[in-house]
Amino acid sequence: MMFKRWLLWIAGAGVLGLIFMAYAQPSLVQHLADQLWACF
Repeated sequence: MMFKRWLLWIAGAGVLGLIFMAYAQPSLVQHLADQLWACF
């Protein structure tokens, strides 16, 4: 049970770290937004 909780915390921190790194590069965010908008 304790192992699962630690695993969830580590996974959550990893996801937040990736989001932070993505927003640190505005060109990447712009590219992703353009790809999303192209679907419509």
